[in-house]
Amino acid sequence: MIPVLGISIFAADRTLEDNVKYMEHMKAAGCTEIFTSLHMPEDEFGALKEKLLEIAKAARRLGMDLMADISGKALENFSLPFLLEAGVTGLRMDFGFSADEIAAYSQQLKIALNASTLTPEFLADLKEHHICLENIEAWHNYYPRPETGLDKESFIAKNRWLQAEGITTMAFIPGDGLKRKPLFQSLPTLEKHRNQSSFLAYLELEQDCAVDKIFVGDLTLSGGSQIQFQRYEEGVIPLRVTQELPYALWDKVHRNRLDAARDVIRSESARSDQERFERSRSIAPMHTNKRPRGTITVDNNLYGRYEHELQITLRDLPAHEAVNVIGHVIEEDLPLLDYVRQGGRRFSFTAAT
Repeated sequence: MIPVLGISIFAADRTLEDNVKYMEHMKAAGCTEIFTSLHMPEDEFGALKEKLLEIAKAARRLGMDLMADISGKALENFSLPFLLEAGVTGLRMDFGFSADEIAAYSQQLKIALNASTLTPEFLADLKEHHICLENIEAWHNYYPRPETGLDKESFIAKNRWLQAEGITTMAFIPGDGLKRKPLFQSLPTLEKHRNQSSFLAYLELEQDCAVDKIFVGDLTLSGGSQIQFQRYEEGVIPLRVTQELPYALWDKVHRNRLDAARDVIRSESARSDQERFERSRSIAPMHTNKRPRGTITVDNNLYGRYEHELQITLRDLPAHEAVNVIGHVIEEDLPLLDYVRQGGRRFSFTAAT
């Protein structure tokens, strides 16, 4: 099951119009939840209240849940009845709340607690106060300052314990669009993701890290990343590539063969009757160059019945007179090959900009 994809909306950092447009674009990319913050100076409370109402209204229209980060002080200003009526579907309670209060709120709406600081002792305390576990989630923080993000190994261990307790886990990935002030150094949970692509970070959390929900921490995703997430929602991993020779199947969706090879990804459909080039067309040898990892190739007529076979190299391979090099996966997307190499995985190509 693909984890929930969410985004972060910070009312003070962008105009309401820009935030709503981003929500609409990300809904099309498979996003179903929104995270926002209600931590604001006292003198800006009125303005934030109005913006929250508009964001919640847009979220309802788009069918997206809205989780708000709130402190005990901010909850006094907003009041739970107001938040529920506005359309807030959950609260992230990081500090300023007792186990008794958290348990009481969990009877009315979804509650997210700090995953990193949630201990067996505090969880036992919450259970003693009859917390509604079905409404409890464990959210990791994002870390604006470089070198302060979490280590992957301990992160996974905490998530596995939480999931064993029946608690949904959540983490942030960096965005590659507008970054948030004051540092503009991206907002990941894992430090290793700080300078990685958003889509790659998502796949690692999904496949390796026992994470149920994944939110973009930064203000936006680039248009290219939005397309990657939209294609993934359709069951396809898109690879950004340099297209160095014309090829009839650049725009097609391919599937790695079920009998996945060690050295290459083999398109299951490139040689089939319905997908191949015109039967009468022969592919002449050209660009028969070395094939470093991520090279996209098509077999030429010297390979006999393998002519038209499309491959992506998973390791450095030498030049071969029967193999034409037609393009390369861009360096940033090379780690995605570790996910495409699984037998039966669907993939596509997108021209790098």
